[in-house]
Amino acid sequence: MKRTILTYLANTSIRRKLMLLIMLTCGLVLMATTLIFVVKEANDIISTQRKDLASLADILGKNVASSVTFNDPQSALDTMLSLTVKTDIIAAYVLKTDATIFSRYIASNVKPKDLPFEQLDRNSSPADYQKILDQIQLNSNPLFQLSERFSMVAPIQLDGQTIGTIVLFADMHELKSRLLSTILSAILVLSLAAGAAYLLSVRMQTIISLPILDLLNTMRLVSETKDFSLRADKPGSDEIGQLYDGFNEMLQEIEERNLVLRQRQEHLQELAHFDTLTRLPNRVLFHDRLQQAMNLALRSEQLIAVIFLDLDRFKDINDTLGHRTGDLLLQQVASRMELVLRDCDTVARLGGDEFTIFAQNIRSQHYACRMAQKLLDLFEIPYSLDGQQVFITCSIGITLFPDDGDTIDTLLMNADIAMYHAKADGKNAYRLYNKEMNQQASERVALQADLRKALDLHQLHLMYQPKFDAQTGGMIGVEALIRWQHPERGLIPPARFIPLAEESGAIQAITEWVLRTACKQAKIWYETSSFPISVAVNLSAYSLKRNNAPIMVQHALKETGLPAHLLELELTESMLIENDQHAEETLNDLKQLGITIAIDDFGTGYSSLSYLHRFPIDALKIDRSFVWNMNRSDSDLAIVVAIIAMAHSLKLKVVAEGVETKAQLAALQKSGCEIIQGYLLGRPTTAEDITIQLKRMAS
Repeated sequence: MKRTILTYLANTSIRRKLMLLIMLTCGLVLMATTLIFVVKEANDIISTQRKDLASLADILGKNVASSVTFNDPQSALDTMLSLTVKTDIIAAYVLKTDATIFSRYIASNVKPKDLPFEQLDRNSSPADYQKILDQIQLNSNPLFQLSERFSMVAPIQLDGQTIGTIVLFADMHELKSRLLSTILSAILVLSLAAGAAYLLSVRMQTIISLPILDLLNTMRLVSETKDFSLRADKPGSDEIGQLYDGFNEMLQEIEERNLVLRQRQEHLQELAHFDTLTRLPNRVLFHDRLQQAMNLALRSEQLIAVIFLDLDRFKDINDTLGHRTGDLLLQQVASRMELVLRDCDTVARLGGDEFTIFAQNIRSQHYACRMAQKLLDLFEIPYSLDGQQVFITCSIGITLFPDDGDTIDTLLMNADIAMYHAKADGKNAYRLYNKEMNQQASERVALQADLRKALDLHQLHLMYQPKFDAQTGGMIGVEALIRWQHPERGLIPPARFIPLAEESGAIQAITEWVLRTACKQAKIWYETSSFPISVAVNLSAYSLKRNNAPIMVQHALKETGLPAHLLELELTESMLIENDQHAEETLNDLKQLGITIAIDDFGTGYSSLSYLHRFPIDALKIDRSFVWNMNRSDSDLAIVVAIIAMAHSLKLKVVAEGVETKAQLAALQKSGCEIIQGYLLGRPTTAEDITIQLKRMAS
């Protein structure tokens, strides 16, 4: 047969020989070229798939790093939901460092039981998860995979440290289809080339090879530059043109996905560094900027002023006008503060109604004081909130770097201490930090801690100051006054520890103890004396705001058996005005119990007939400052006379506090004051001494 072929070739024409030679050569070349092309295309597709998955895993890892750090699985899931646009991604897992699942995404068309992690039950140990992760990593190593799933494992890193692992699973069906389509296309091209090799042998190579090379070059450029905005110029509409279309569509899809991921990353970055309500820097960004400013200030030997600003009575606005109004106020306060600060200064919201500011490149504390005054001036203009004007003030504390501290925590603590002193001095002011403040703050904390134990250790006791009938001079009642006998600090006056009790929340327990103890003692006097006297107890603003005063009083009366008419509660004017409607309802409930209600320190606050006639009040206690000066100041005497006349017009009794001289007593008797209280007739004393005085009255 070999001889027959050779004889045929020897007898055929040169044209035919050349034709056969060309066809044979072209056929072999085309077959070899096609085979190489198919293998290369397959490897390129697989390689591209792996690079895409690796790129996707890297992007997802960066986007979920903050979620893992802040232990927020829902945020991680929200980020992975962007994978729904990538139809070949069937599942994604975010694993903790021990390989347990932190968050997962599974495509809706996938059966969870087909995934390796979902085959574990709830009792599986971290070692079981690690075993599956190791197996996945082992299966993802080969460069060419033709299994049902394509897997990718990548670490999640933050600041150079691995904080978790991300695992992606991709469907291989589409990839296999593309490979099969490539093979079929190659076979078709090979068949056509074999039939037309004598016409298109050389030209066919050009037509097929150049577009593929262009596409490969574009793919390499995209891979090297990571610029997914590049596109391959489509050479035609044949199979190669369709490959170009698929390649360009893939690039567009990746570009759109990257855009969404970048936007999400920017949003997460903003959430991590800015307050969502005021759009001011939050604590994290404030600390970062302040640390940079401190480093610069040390090199340039300049000062930094750290300012702590807290709104006065902000809680009252939230309670009375609602949290939405409070949020509007915080937004407007933030906007105003930015108007008076320099570009190099930073204002941040730490939370609630607390703001911090640092001003760099200042020459002295004088500049910090001027800035604080500008901030105070911002609050002189009322804020318009939902159509109503709201007046509010603030208290400011100032500390300097490096004079007052060399760490951020120390500076903020010192500024907070200075701000507290501004509040303690009457609010609506600023104070500069000094070391004595720190000592006072430490003493405050120590006193607060001791105060919480004072009741259990029986360090608190009551004194009783008598009240006398202004005309007869007879004792008709007492006021219960609390005292704290500290084992180390001695006798601590109420003016020092009552504010601490209100701040720490211990005031409620103290008020209940005072009320119960005073009622118990008054019941003893009621049963043992022929002259029953009433007992007055001061009600704290805390108890009035919590609306538990009626229940507290009812329990005390029931427990001690004291008749209700022998108990008097004393409240200040400011307590009533600050909680207008709520106070009216509470006082009505108290009045129904049968007790007496008096306004303490009357004349120093918001004295107004329009308020007094609405509240169920029985008596007014004239503040001692007017009583002390009534014989030396005509204006103070006129005020006392006016208060007595106004009280009588409202059918209220009048108690005068701080009576120390006979001239004061005579003037009060002349003006019609019914009840007298002061050192002239009786100082605060023990219950035993009051008992002795009652016995004398009976004899």
